Amino acid sequence: MTSPFRPRRLRDRSVAAGLVVAVAVIGFLVYRTTDLANTSLVTGAVAAVPSPTGAAPQTLTPKWSQPTDPALGAVVSASGVVVTTDAHTVTGRDAVTGRVRWFYTRSNRNLCAVGSADIGPTDMTSSGSVAGIATVYAENDFCSQVMTLDPVTGARGKVRTSPNEVNGSLAFGGPYAGWLGPDRVEVWRYDLVRTIQYGVQVNPPKPGQSRLGCTFTDLALAANQFATVEHCPAEGDNARLVVNFDDPGAVTGHPDGWDIFQHYPRTCVPDATKKGCADIDTGGTGARIVGITADRVAVLVSGSSPAVKVYDASGKLTSSTPVDVTSAEIIAADSVSHPAQVTPAVQTGSRRYSLIGSHLVAVSMPTVDAVPPATAFTTATATSSSSITNALNPGGTAAKVPVADLKVDWVAAGALGLPATVGDHVLMPTAKGLSTFDSTAGPNDLGNAGTPSIAVNRGLYSGRVDATSVGGMIIEDRGNTVVGLG
Repeated sequence: MTSPFRPRRLRDRSVAAGLVVAVAVIGFLVYRTTDLANTSLVTGAVAAVPSPTGAAPQTLTPKWSQPTDPALGAVVSASGVVVTTDAHTVTGRDAVTGRVRWFYTRSNRNLCAVGSADIGPTDMTSSGSVAGIATVYAENDFCSQVMTLDPVTGARGKVRTSPNEVNGSLAFGGPYAGWLGPDRVEVWRYDLVRTIQYGVQVNPPKPGQSRLGCTFTDLALAANQFATVEHCPAEGDNARLVVNFDDPGAVTGHPDGWDIFQHYPRTCVPDATKKGCADIDTGGTGARIVGITADRVAVLVSGSSPAVKVYDASGKLTSSTPVDVTSAEIIAADSVSHPAQVTPAVQTGSRRYSLIGSHLVAVSMPTVDAVPPATAFTTATATSSSSITNALNPGGTAAKVPVADLKVDWVAAGALGLPATVGDHVLMPTAKGLSTFDSTAGPNDLGNAGTPSIAVNRGLYSGRVDATSVGGMIIEDRGNTVVGLG
């Protein structure tokens, strides 16, 4: 006799099996959308770092070329790697051959930015800078996922998540990196721990802590301080330069409550308007930061006579140098309609080269003896005897101390992009190739027409060209193509 329960058992088993399959399918579909399933990192072997060369090349010929995303560009590491990009992937290539060493891809995330502060072989354990290749990926309407990669092997470094605004840009300086958005700035120390959030805060701990109504158009970082260029309609048409501590919560003796979110522009105990001394009307409608140290900020200002103005940490003008850069180029570079674009620059140990339109502005960092600003929250360079521990001595001191100053060395016209530096020489991209001149003296009195040049055939390409030296190679980033020259 057949049991009446047997068909039911069969149906139950079929239903159970169907549920198992359905759960497996759903699980697989969910997994396919996760970061884990859409992330791939293929690392490479440790390789020798090329030795820098001190002599500028006499001739250059193409050795390799590879595509890169023109909006994201490419990054060249002194560790002998060129990082190319596409919408989702960063690829580390050998600087000599162009061959792939490693790659990192996130097929479900758009790449917002890639950059590096390395000016020498990379030490991923260093606390002196945010080391390695920094990548920023999008998530939930923010460019929020930040990670560093070892340039030699591609191995993961530090990771953080921040509410970085889209259409922003990375900045590096001293032991810090940061993200410049249209109305918010974040600064992170060497291990990517956030030290300040400035501007419109996503979730302010207390009312009134955000800086509202201003559009940020530039950012520069150094030890102890960072500076922003801001356009605040309520305060007039001129661009403003605002100087802040990189890490206000770490300043010895800072006011109660000062931390990542609670802070004021550097140097003054705020008055009723909650504005510090270092909130400066530049006097021009356009401004770009062309130099920064722990003690000074240099800003190129538009006007009838464009000039590089240098301010100390209290906002006091210490020098003004007229320069041959057109006001129109400065205003175009400082666009409020396309804000949050850090001034393109190359930083060496002693000099910063900034690209403004078709001009290259060279600013050096000499050490001079000066009296620290006579206000509260001021300090000389972090390496001087005054140090930041004396930051809360109102009135300062009459004694002079060594400070890191800023000085315009020269301005070169006809630049297509950022230069390579080889020993004591600058190789500046021009329409004919690479103009070569001494890094201290700059172009000779005859301008580019009288300056030695290395011929480079770029075919029909006539756009921006950024050059970088690594080992015996010169790498040119030409829009959607990277070319290795040797």
